[in-house]
Amino acid sequence: MNDFKKANDSITHAKIVNEYENKVRALERDNERLNAYNEKVENAKYSLKIRISSLRKALKQKPDKIKQAQLELCLDIREVLK
Repeated sequence: MNDFKKANDSITHAKIVNEYENKVRALERDNERLNAYNEKVENAKYSLKIRISSLRKALKQKPDKIKQAQLELCLDIREVLK
């Protein structure tokens, strides 16, 4: 009877460890996805900053309705990304 209890305890312990390891792996995958997403967002913010700067310089040299509309759209997108 004692051997049966030890075996049952070992199986229970193995199940708990396995579940814990599965949860840790899932969290690691989620963390990697979030890091990749954050990297993409940062790259988009950087590209947007460059585009805004470029449009502002172009508008100083020569006013243009299309460029002004693009600048306003970029500024709106920047606000959403904050």
